[in-house]
Amino acid sequence: MGDAMERCATGIDGFDKISQGGFIRNSTNVLVGGPGSGKTTFLLQFLWNGVKKFEENGLYCSFEPDILETVNDARSFGWDFGKLGEEGKIKFLKFSPATSIDELKTELTKLIAQGGVKRICFDPISVLALNLNEQGKIRNTIFELASLMKRLNVTTILADESMEAEGMQPQTQGEWTKTDIIRFLSDSVTVLYESGISGVGDRAIRVSKMRRTAHDRKPQGMQITPKGIEILEAPKEPEMTTPTTESSQY
Repeated sequence: MGDAMERCATGIDGFDKISQGGFIRNSTNVLVGGPGSGKTTFLLQFLWNGVKKFEENGLYCSFEPDILETVNDARSFGWDFGKLGEEGKIKFLKFSPATSIDELKTELTKLIAQGGVKRICFDPISVLALNLNEQGKIRNTIFELASLMKRLNVTTILADESMEAEGMQPQTQGEWTKTDIIRFLSDSVTVLYESGISGVGDRAIRVSKMRRTAHDRKPQGMQITPKGIEILEAPKEPEMTTPTTESSQY
């Protein structure tokens, strides 16, 4: 019961099961995936379910995508964020990648307090990191942001648009190093694949890291349905039977 109380359930079919109830409450989590892997859908579903299933207000912070386009895409799943925005339960914000960490912290502190926010998503956090030149500065910036969210009792997802797949190497070592820093500072890392791997479906998801959680590191089949993301049940492995030895009589 104690462990369940510490979890921030996503409400996404199958994900809460493979992660022992969802993300750790008030933690910082990284969601990694290439184009078309379902990152934004995951974030929107996390925020939508937060309001509808768990009565937790949310905040979506964008450093790149067009906010209106994102909200319109959500309607294809039946998620009317416009209505939730009018009710003060969800807010969408667009930040410039050049926004200083002090400006970001001041604005977020105000919005979280005013809106009673319990869930926040940053999409994509790598744009903010890539705007910084020194590794030490990147680490300090992300650390300050993550620490503030924890102090404000908010569960955070940082979307990272790095390319990652089995046997795939980063295009530039500099970019890979910068986004890797984000992962090292996080409490969990979940990887989305735009194509199935190891025969697990047309898409796949893998929880590669989650502190204080006995999670399965194997890829799980995933699909995006008209209702959002659904994690598929892993096929059961056939039971091994021990052949019986019969004595022959002659």
